[in-house]
Amino acid sequence: MKNDISFTAQIKEEISTFSLQKDEARSLIAGFLTNAGTISFLKNKKIVLSSENSNVIKFIYKLLKEFYPELAVSFGFRKQMKLYKNTEFLINILENSEVLLNDIEYDLLENKIPYSLQNSQTKIRGYITGVFLACGSCTDPISTNYHFEFRLKDKNYSQVFLKLISKIKSYHFEFKFIERRGKAIIYLKKSEQISSFLAYLNCENSCLNFEDVRVARDMSNSVNRMYNCDLYNYRKSLNNSKELLEKIDLIEKKIGNLKYITNDKLRELCLIKKEYPETSYEELAELLSKKFGKPISKSNVNHLVRKIKEIANKYEQ
Repeated sequence: MKNDISFTAQIKEEISTFSLQKDEARSLIAGFLTNAGTISFLKNKKIVLSSENSNVIKFIYKLLKEFYPELAVSFGFRKQMKLYKNTEFLINILENSEVLLNDIEYDLLENKIPYSLQNSQTKIRGYITGVFLACGSCTDPISTNYHFEFRLKDKNYSQVFLKLISKIKSYHFEFKFIERRGKAIIYLKKSEQISSFLAYLNCENSCLNFEDVRVARDMSNSVNRMYNCDLYNYRKSLNNSKELLEKIDLIEKKIGNLKYITNDKLRELCLIKKEYPETSYEELAELLSKKFGKPISKSNVNHLVRKIKEIANKYEQ
């Protein structure tokens, strides 16, 4: 995966390579304009579309030239007055903007998505893709926190947009909602949902990259958890063995010789543990089974160990 651009930029650049039919392109342009466009009604209804990603602007420009040749379209750019002063790339529609606005049934006064832009699954995907190009983002899968979001203009529009997402037939997405800095944010946190959404957008390369990194990271985390668990169990086993040997030594000191223990299984367990101090309970069960010629379980060993500790504790009093 490239390191010189963000994962969000990679997704948007992949979308910018798509070849679309008119219906999907129309919905995509509508979704993009609604979230990354401004309209001036002072003269000729000038439309300005903006993005920090030059490939996105080139893609929208190509769609406009292909499906709306009547429009007078030009490029531009401006420096943002933010902390990092990123360059913002612009498309200016100076003439005949009514052709586009009428075709997408744009209504400045209402937060709604016209039925003609969502009466097929292809159109729904087109609109959602346009919104993602305008205000969507996704954290890099190598980060410690999976996050995919749409930063929408207000709460009312976010509810309309969520209703559109609920119409997707091939997937079920569980977006959450939060308001932040005057914006309405809908987002996904589960890696499987994010991967599915990338697949839904037809971003095959981005989806595969996401899955490759996610699986590798999850595998690494799984290995670390297994290692930590094994290390914990090993240390616990050492501590238990040390404690058991101390108890056996105390009993031997008190009675003089372990052979004086009258219980056969207790006696043999003590002798085996003294001879093989690093044996686990499972290994003790196997050795005792061989000694007595019948199965002795790990549970039986646990019972015998408790007996040894009880005897030793009486001698300590």
